[in-house]
Amino acid sequence: MKRDRTNRRRGFLHDVKWTIILWCVGVGAAVLLVLPFHFIVMAMMHK
Repeated sequence: MKRDRTNRRRGFLHDVKWTIILWCVGVGAAVLLVLPFHFIVMAMMHK
């Protein structure tokens, strides 16, 4: 019984860890995708 509970908790923490990692990767990819367009728009506004 106790082993099942620790496995379930470990599985939940594993899922949370991978959710956070994938969320950070997604945010980083979105920033890298948007950043060049942001700089282009800022350069156009300064002209």
